[in-house]
Amino acid sequence: MQKDLAEKLKKIPLLNKGTGSSSVATSVTVQGPVSSVTTAIASGPSSSSVLPSTSAAAASMKPPAGGVAAVPGLASISNLEAVKRAQELAAKMGFRQDPQFAPLINLFPGQVQADTLVPQKPTKAPVLRVDALGREIDEHGNLINATKPSNLSTLKVNINKQKKDAFQILKPEVEVDAESNPHFDVRMGINKDKLLRPKRMTFQFVEEGKWSKDAEIIKLKSQFGEAKAKELKAKQAQLAKAKAKADINPNLIEVSERITKEKLKDPIPEIEWWDLPILVSGSYDDIADDGVMSKDKLKKEKITIYIEHPKPIEPPAEPAPPPPQPLKLTKKEQKKLRTQRRLAREKDKQEMIRQGLIEPPKPKVKLSNLMKVLGSEATQDPTKLEMEIRSAAAEREQAHVDRNIARKLTPAERREKKERKLFDDPNTVETIVSVYRINDLSHPKTRFKVDVNAQENRLTGCAVISEGISVVVVEGGSKSIKRYGKLMLRRINWAEAVNDNDDDGDEDEEKPPNKCVLVWQGSVAKSSFSRFSVHECITEAAARKVLADAGVGHYWDLAVNFSDDEF
Repeated sequence: MQKDLAEKLKKIPLLNKGTGSSSVATSVTVQGPVSSVTTAIASGPSSSSVLPSTSAAAASMKPPAGGVAAVPGLASISNLEAVKRAQELAAKMGFRQDPQFAPLINLFPGQVQADTLVPQKPTKAPVLRVDALGREIDEHGNLINATKPSNLSTLKVNINKQKKDAFQILKPEVEVDAESNPHFDVRMGINKDKLLRPKRMTFQFVEEGKWSKDAEIIKLKSQFGEAKAKELKAKQAQLAKAKAKADINPNLIEVSERITKEKLKDPIPEIEWWDLPILVSGSYDDIADDGVMSKDKLKKEKITIYIEHPKPIEPPAEPAPPPPQPLKLTKKEQKKLRTQRRLAREKDKQEMIRQGLIEPPKPKVKLSNLMKVLGSEATQDPTKLEMEIRSAAAEREQAHVDRNIARKLTPAERREKKERKLFDDPNTVETIVSVYRINDLSHPKTRFKVDVNAQENRLTGCAVISEGISVVVVEGGSKSIKRYGKLMLRRINWAEAVNDNDDDGDEDEEKPPNKCVLVWQGSVAKSSFSRFSVHECITEAAARKVLADAGVGHYWDLAVNFSDDEF
């Protein structure tokens, strides 16, 4: 290509006859299979040069079919700028100066100054430079960040791991929408979340102590309720966290002040109850400083030879722990155990008879087994034998009846047993109190049930009836309180237990439905009432005074301030 270009450039006519003010531009275009070069030769009074250009520049000038065209626009550009641009383009395109091309430039009148030409640098072979550590550096001494060679693993397990990491399961991004896609059929049962196979489950090892903690939580819920169990669980978690931190000094932990509930003691009376019937004045004022009292200030008729022993009262204490429960047996196991005990007892009896310790029992002869037991003796005197057999049978029957009578309870014992079953509860030694609130207790039938059931269950307390509400307070054992609660909350239909006269008089006024609710239930150390009574009061102040006289005025306040939202 360079040789062809040189031959074509030699054929360019000399342009020596140019005026100082005129300039002629000749463009020669050389086309080839790889590239095209356009050489523009500008002539002037002071300079001449060869202008190599790209085919794109030549195409922008739009030369005629002959390949030579005059470009009038170059006259306005200085010759030096045109030469510089031609040399820069030629250098970028990789053209080098041919020795045969040198005389062509000298043909033009005027020489281009040496400082305006850009000399081409000769190509140099690449040089490898390294520092003292063997790292590659450039000519200025800077490190060249070359990529580190990666170790190629030939193990099969590493190759499989690389393949597995490179392989990615792509989930379908297109979501099926039944509203937008008319071809979607819901009956197909396609679940877009289950298009891919789920991950295979692996072994899940249980932590140590997990099942014991779950069992403890279930036990707390059954014993204290869900809310209380959560509080206890939170406290245990805090204690476990405090124990886990070994670097904490336990002496630096803040300890709150211990709150102890002191039981209220009975006030000290001015005179003891055992001295009151003996003293005339009813006080200790008549006693002198030395502790001597004259006989005229004592009631001598109250002083006898008898000694009064007060009835011993067991002090209130914590209930005893329940005894160990026997093993529950099925009916079949109970029958089998009973048979084994009976056989063992009969075997011991036979052994004692064999040793002569007890007499053998008489043969149990009946008319049905007469011939089988006696044999030939039965035929000698059958009439006499029959009378003996009948008398022996009557004797055995009478012994059976006597044993039953001896084992039978007397009416007093039967009544005591029934009372013990109904009222005695060895697990509780304290008094339980229940406070009920009723909207309307004016119906005589329900009032009778409330009164009689309290007396039959041996409960103490009172029923206070006022114009607005009615309050029932009962005290007693756990069994009696439980039975009375079923009466108040289940058995009596309070919605129908309304006085008919009140309904006729207040037809226009809408009253809330009559109902009974349990306001409070708890235990107290001592009962406040001696028996159960019913009080009818006109005002609420009078009703509260009835309870306040017994020292339980707060029961009325609880019932008045109670709301159904608490349930």
